[in-house]
Amino acid sequence: MDELSVAVLCLTGCVFAASATAKLRGRSAYLAFLAGLRDTGLVPARLLPATAAALGAAEAVVALGLIAACALTATASPGRIMFGGSALAAAAALTTTLAVGIAVVMHRGTQARCACFGAGSGSPIGRVHLIRILGLLAIQACGLACCLLSSAPSASGAVLAALAGAVGALLVVRLDDIAGLFMSARPPAPGQRSW
Repeated sequence: MDELSVAVLCLTGCVFAASATAKLRGRSAYLAFLAGLRDTGLVPARLLPATAAALGAAEAVVALGLIAACALTATASPGRIMFGGSALAAAAALTTTLAVGIAVVMHRGTQARCACFGAGSGSPIGRVHLIRILGLLAIQACGLACCLLSSAPSASGAVLAALAGAVGALLVVRLDDIAGLFMSARPPAPGQRSW
């Protein structure tokens, strides 16, 4: 079961690392993230700078914890079960907070743009984002369960699991683009021209 733990830790760690990097890679990226957070209407203006800084820092710290837990689990190091479980619990708490925020934005009908992975995505927060975050939360719950059923992974199994986790993270990060491909490929409505 440690192969699955490695995959989950790698996937979740890479997702949070991509998110934190996109927000903190430079002044313009951080200001775009701040503007996106402001547009959600979730945070009062006076708390916006502190909240943005705390969220970016929390994502970075959680990412580092998950990557370290992945390395410990892949090498069957002592303490991997407790460290991996703690890292996944922290990730699940942060993911739950983000999911609640997305749900509130959707419920209010706020037309905020998603800046989850930087200002580049820019699509309005909607069902795709809620599905992505809830799917990530389900993966983390699966990872927590696997941490309890831990056994030492083989070296090749750990490498394959880490690769699978990295590919999974790429799919999660690029889900807006993937969903956009399928949404633009919908057939025209009856009576509507296809050109």
